[in-house]
Amino acid sequence: MTKEKILAPVGNLSDQGYKLSYFCEDLSKYEENHLKSVERDDNVFKSLNTWYKKDIFHIEVLVSFCPECFSKSVIKNGVKERKLYFYDEGVVNAEIQMYKCKKCGKKFKTDISDIVDDNSNFSNEFKEKCVELAGLFFGSIRKIAYKIKKDTGISVSRQTIENWILGYEIPKKEVKNCYSGYYIFDVEWIKLNGFWNYRFALFDSKQNIIVADEIYSKENSTNIQKFLEESTRNQKKIAITSDLDEKYKPIIEGLEFKHQWCLFHVFKNINKKIKEYIRDNELSYEELENIRQEKLDIFSLFNSQSFKEARTRMDEILNQIKDYSKVIQSIIMDSLMPYFKTYFSYLLDENIERTSNKLENQFQKSFPKSIKRIMKIKKGAMSRINIRIEILNQKKVFDS
Repeated sequence: MTKEKILAPVGNLSDQGYKLSYFCEDLSKYEENHLKSVERDDNVFKSLNTWYKKDIFHIEVLVSFCPECFSKSVIKNGVKERKLYFYDEGVVNAEIQMYKCKKCGKKFKTDISDIVDDNSNFSNEFKEKCVELAGLFFGSIRKIAYKIKKDTGISVSRQTIENWILGYEIPKKEVKNCYSGYYIFDVEWIKLNGFWNYRFALFDSKQNIIVADEIYSKENSTNIQKFLEESTRNQKKIAITSDLDEKYKPIIEGLEFKHQWCLFHVFKNINKKIKEYIRDNELSYEELENIRQEKLDIFSLFNSQSFKEARTRMDEILNQIKDYSKVIQSIIMDSLMPYFKTYFSYLLDENIERTSNKLENQFQKSFPKSIKRIMKIKKGAMSRINIRIEILNQKKVFDS
């Protein structure tokens, strides 16, 4: 019986094994391994030609030229064997193609820095996955190492994982020309190596992003002034919402921002003063009911539809101020009246945030209380914060 010859396609023979697999079932395993490399990130391998041969991962440049004289007259000059660790594929035996320039005699190897660093066997993809685990789960390094061992079968020292976290850099992105000018400022306590430190954060309430994030050893006026000044330089300056810390007001207004006190903290502070007054004084049931009603009168001011309406209702309360209890009189005369505009700036501009809740939520997501006391150094804490923020930003893009 005459055998019919089948011609192999010759459109692209740069990957000969893959072409032969069309005609030889024995090469099916090669084709399967080849697909592993094809499924990798195209951006990483766009300048490399990769394939598997007998379970060996071969890497060479797609277009070879001499890095010394830039001549394309180069020849292959053996391979360098190397063991690489990938998160999904585990341990991979690799061959890195070597070259020699026929023009200047320069010997060089394929640049695989996009895949793995020269001084490491762990691929960049492996490191990124481990760093992602630190941001996703906030577990201890010990637990992350256990998770890696379970997923890949590869043991990684806890110090190595910590070094990867410390080396994390925020991905470079196109910087927006300007922020909205409407901000929330808050400070979170963080204990580093047994000592309390302070995380300063500035949040754009319209764009819903953290503008600046930094850890200081002291929460003093000098550091607050420096942080806000540097964070808002050459940006719009309209309004900042903050809690009731007395240090903030002169600094914020000195930087020519409108200042709004967080209403959540305002209500909390009023309730606190009333509770302390009731605790320190023996009051009748009628007196307690009067204080409760007077408090509701104050709270109703914040339901006003305009600044003018709030001011009018405030004047009505002042006309009857002598009829109010001592604690309510103190709240009105010592706090509400002197800083009326700071309480009600949101009625003058609807874009001003009433509370600091948005930033508080970011604090909880990016650095929850469960890990605030286990950090050792500032860089480690900031790396974890930045990793978490990047994951949240990616999730926001994905959800949208």
